[in-house]
Amino acid sequence: MTLACGGTLTVMTATASAATMAVADLLIGLRERVPLSEAQIARGTGASEETVRAWLERREAPIGVQAQRLTELVAFVEEMARNVRGEALAREWLDGTVDVLSGANPLDEIAAGRYEQMMQFALGLSYGVFT
Repeated sequence: MTLACGGTLTVMTATASAATMAVADLLIGLRERVPLSEAQIARGTGASEETVRAWLERREAPIGVQAQRLTELVAFVEEMARNVRGEALAREWLDGTVDVLSGANPLDEIAAGRYEQMMQFALGLSYGVFT
């Protein structure tokens, strides 16, 4: 907007980036309980480690598919953390292949868009019901 005095006024408006920054904030909080590495977050979201660092430093908000995958990753890890301690979850379970997942890696599964299957597994652990 141009002012009568010839100056310029920039008006900030609320956009989707505010909502997706909230997801980054959830990730930051989650990392206090589950020590996820930048590499693990990148693997689960399909983002680069540089992009993940920008999220964690609040320099960028996740957008598009990466925002969706980050939301899914946070929800999945939150649910898994109800049953698996943070260190074990981050170091052993998320980095390896899981026999009960037919040898798949949970981060790769989420990155590939198979969040629903991963959440079914996590909820099955929490509530003892597998479908």
